[in-house]
Amino acid sequence: MSRERIHPEGTDATYRVQESLKALVKQGGARKTFRLKPEANKALQQLVRLLDADTETQAVETAIMTLRDEMEAAAVAKKQRQLRASIRLVK
Repeated sequence: MSRERIHPEGTDATYRVQESLKALVKQGGARKTFRLKPEANKALQQLVRLLDADTETQAVETAIMTLRDEMEAAAVAKKQRQLRASIRLVK
């Protein structure tokens, strides 16, 4: 049993890619193109292996979100340290 057709009969890959991109943007995503220096490309390949990612895109997405989470946690910790210091000064 074949799966249900998503795109109209006779559509080409260009059409399917455009539709996929429209759906991605509608969800808040974006298509990005980067030029990587050799060192950065080597680091990307290492990330793919370390994260056991299926694709470079998956590795980049995971790395970006992990870094964001770590930076947010660091900012919260810094703010808490500042609040503790100001509370000590008030005593």
